[in-house]
Amino acid sequence: MKKEVFVSVVIPAYNQSAYVAGAIESVLSQTYKDFEIIVVDDGSTDDTRAVVEDYSGQVRYIHQENQGLAGARNTGIHNARSSLICLLDADDQWLPQYLERMTSLAMEDQGAAIYYCCAQAIDKDGKKLPQIFGCQTGGSDDLLDVLLRGNFLIPSTVMMNYASIKSGDYFDENFRRIQDRELWLRLLKQGYYFRGLSEVLVNYRVHEESLSVDARGGQQAAMALVVKHFGIDDGKPELWDRQKRRAYGGAYRYHVLSSVQRQGDWKSGAHYLGKALEVDPTLAGDLKTFYELALGRQPAGYRGSTEKVDIEENAGKVMRLLDDVFQVNRVGLQAVRRKVYGTACYAIGLCAYSTRQLAFSRKYLGLAGKYRPELWFSSKLAGNWLKSWLGNRLLAKLRRRVQT
Repeated sequence: MKKEVFVSVVIPAYNQSAYVAGAIESVLSQTYKDFEIIVVDDGSTDDTRAVVEDYSGQVRYIHQENQGLAGARNTGIHNARSSLICLLDADDQWLPQYLERMTSLAMEDQGAAIYYCCAQAIDKDGKKLPQIFGCQTGGSDDLLDVLLRGNFLIPSTVMMNYASIKSGDYFDENFRRIQDRELWLRLLKQGYYFRGLSEVLVNYRVHEESLSVDARGGQQAAMALVVKHFGIDDGKPELWDRQKRRAYGGAYRYHVLSSVQRQGDWKSGAHYLGKALEVDPTLAGDLKTFYELALGRQPAGYRGSTEKVDIEENAGKVMRLLDDVFQVNRVGLQAVRRKVYGTACYAIGLCAYSTRQLAFSRKYLGLAGKYRPELWFSSKLAGNWLKSWLGNRLLAKLRRRVQT
């Protein structure tokens, strides 16, 4: 690793005058102090330059014509004076110990290509929201499978070890969306490995101006990514290798979830779920997919919490979606029908349990066991089903006794 600066912090900014000062301040407030800050202004038309100039002497400012997020990050990486490069988006913030903890991880394992941690959702005003992002700390083989099915890495949590990455492995500027996921997949496919911390060290801002709310653009990018790495969908998934099937299943899964979560389009969700199951039948047992469907249109930042969600209404929509999927009488789909219904009911039951709707939870956990009897013995279904009979008052009483 280069000696002159131990960590380079790259902050790409496009019309982020409202937030970029907060990002810079969060770096300046780090307990670990050996860093440089590079702000790449990607052709902003607002007051981003003026805000950054207030930090003259503490920040290197680079202005360029608009090239998109990949181009801005690449410019920062190219100008970095360290092999340890952190990616902090202009609307996000680090907690004070981010660099201390991440550099410790990098020194502990200098061969990893990427280091990452977890992130806490915040709203546009900086208020903490319930959702936690990015906690997945398995081995690299597991990460490749996870990322083929869906991205979990938040760029602002990432430290890149450029000393272990071949020169030229920058972000692909052909991707205006999900260029981060494309790079992670490329690195993992090339045999590099990642290391993660299960600690929340980043505040990740969720707001309407974020590119991530553009469902159609995200769907197009997800499909382009899979085509780049695995070739076109020729309609013959039975001839594909396992990775291609998982990748296309993941792309169609993204279509399902973005259609439902961001557009409220359950009909399109059913169409794409059918395609996803045909190319990757293992999705039939993927609890995370159906848990996300059970949360319906619960807003980002709140997902998985008890706020802003109607589990009973969503349950009806999920079951109607499945009915639409299995109206199509194709052998491949019918082979996974019971497993899909069982997994979906299990997910609904868990969602209802988490919101203390115990009778409703008991109903769907029971249905899950009916469709998939093996769940009674290989999961938490039986325990949650039994606890659902106890009732909220008795459960609360038992918790108080355990705590005293």
